[in-house]
Amino acid sequence: MEHADVGRRILEARMTKGLNQTQLAQALGIDRTALVRIEKGERRVTALELLDIAGELGRRVEWFLTPRASAIVRHRGTDPEDLAAVRPIDVELETLSGDVALLEELGRLQLDDRPTVLARPGTSAEAEELGLRIRALAGVEDGPVSDLVGVGQRLGLSAFSLDLGRVDADAASMVQGGHGIALINGSSAVGVGRRRLALAHELAHFMVDDQYQTDFRVDARAEADRHENRMDRAARAVLLPEEALRSAWEEARGFGLRGAAVRTGSRFRVDMTTLAGRLGELGLVDGAESDAVREVRTRRADIVELNLHVPHDLEGTSLPPAFTKAVIGAYDAEDITIERALGLMRGLFDADDFAPRRELDPDALWGVVS
Repeated sequence: MEHADVGRRILEARMTKGLNQTQLAQALGIDRTALVRIEKGERRVTALELLDIAGELGRRVEWFLTPRASAIVRHRGTDPEDLAAVRPIDVELETLSGDVALLEELGRLQLDDRPTVLARPGTSAEAEELGLRIRALAGVEDGPVSDLVGVGQRLGLSAFSLDLGRVDADAASMVQGGHGIALINGSSAVGVGRRRLALAHELAHFMVDDQYQTDFRVDARAEADRHENRMDRAARAVLLPEEALRSAWEEARGFGLRGAAVRTGSRFRVDMTTLAGRLGELGLVDGAESDAVREVRTRRADIVELNLHVPHDLEGTSLPPAFTKAVIGAYDAEDITIERALGLMRGLFDADDFAPRRELDPDALWGVVS
């Protein structure tokens, strides 16, 4: 990369961290004017300086040296003032993009490509059709989607989750070659139903080839943003197909509105906001009932008495199985160091979880004869 590119990466990371030039320069023990010249690309940053900068800004060294994915470049624009809007989810998604690319280059990770690009929906009816097409392409039979991560994987979208905290976006996704990467906020504050909706929402974006998306509160889009509203509807159609939902709701209505909501939400693994929205758009409840469903909270007593399934999809840190296997394979083949493998596993493994390196027997190697 050119000096200017590295300098811009430093500028971006500093602004994302919320530091001004004086604060970072003092932490590094260099003059502020030197940092200004580095960020402008007027002075080359040394390897030791870059190592210190990476430590202060909480980034890997290679992040500063790797060109950004083009989709993210278009999303962020070129005005340095726009960099202040970059959020942790942007940084993490870009890092994951590099991790996936590394394992692909090593020949350890082979991902399925998206089978086709579907048409962007222009109406609510077309959004419904998009949801049904996604289910059909993934080979999902009518009914609840138990393995949403697996559905995404079959269609070429690898889903990761990281705990990004309550204040960050619900999800982000990008297209990378013939496949895509989705990052879901795995914070417990988000809730499993909303996390699943977020992944279904990103899957809809991916299938219509929306190149890069950062989605905040995917269950509460402004009416003016019609495309996002249609992506929401397509996501609900993926999780709550009309025929199956109608049947399940009719069966559960005998338990009263609250009982039906608890049973149906658990069966389809959705949150009450998603369920209420879907029931309303299909005409299965009126406005007052939809509002009442939205306010329902599943209690521990419900879980015990009704023997409900409590999913933990995309909670905390989770990695696609193919990615995890690729990291292990790369380590076993000595393509990467144990430090690199641990970084790729993002805290899910420690050093003892990996097989020890094979040690060569010097006598066998040299054929020593006693």
